[in-house]
Amino acid sequence: MKPSNSAPTKPWNARETVGLTILILVVFFSISSAIALFFVILQMVQDPSLTPEAVLAEIETDGLVLSLATLISGTVSSGMIYALLKVRPAFTVKQYLALRKPRWTAWFIWNGLLLALILLSESILRSLEYQDTFTAKLYQTAQFPILLYIAIVGIAPVFEELLFRGFLFHGLQSSRLGSGGAIVITAVGWAILHVQYGPLVISQIVCFGLLFGVARWQTHSLFVPLSMHCLNNFLALLTTSLQHP
Repeated sequence: MKPSNSAPTKPWNARETVGLTILILVVFFSISSAIALFFVILQMVQDPSLTPEAVLAEIETDGLVLSLATLISGTVSSGMIYALLKVRPAFTVKQYLALRKPRWTAWFIWNGLLLALILLSESILRSLEYQDTFTAKLYQTAQFPILLYIAIVGIAPVFEELLFRGFLFHGLQSSRLGSGGAIVITAVGWAILHVQYGPLVISQIVCFGLLFGVARWQTHSLFVPLSMHCLNNFLALLTTSLQHP
């Protein structure tokens, strides 16, 4: 008698997808927290007069610490996504994450829409006299700006898009929630990830996430929202660097 093939032939269902997404985020934040804790201990050893609260407050906006934490935790967590998909042979990793080359016109259309949304949202934030002090502090304390650019413009968008518009999107889209539910839930979940910003910027991020999700759905390619994400982060960091040379 031949042994039965017990390999799964379906994508992760919605409940499994959400659970695994939470697990990946726990790993991501655990690594980031461990790196931050290392720097807290290091500074307190160098200056015993410092309190843990004071050091932690500085670490939260330290560009060098965030760069290293993002590089390490983002890389490990991205590898975790790949490993999870390798044990789910219903699709190849490329198919599951929609790693397919879109039409060249899609790059221009969707990134053009992003630029329009950036201009609109930034004009609204300016009218409300909002100032982004968080990104400014990161840049001023980065020590190695190139490292910050790699982390913010490269590693962070890759990990976040693999997780939200890739892994989580596929699982939700394949469920009863459909494409609409996947677009909304991934946008809101991604925005919650950026709790370091205020409500106004989180609302802006939700709008960006909705646009990224629609781009992912319409183009059937993760590369389009990934390029949009990288462009947005690059422009935000470039603007900050020009304002705070």
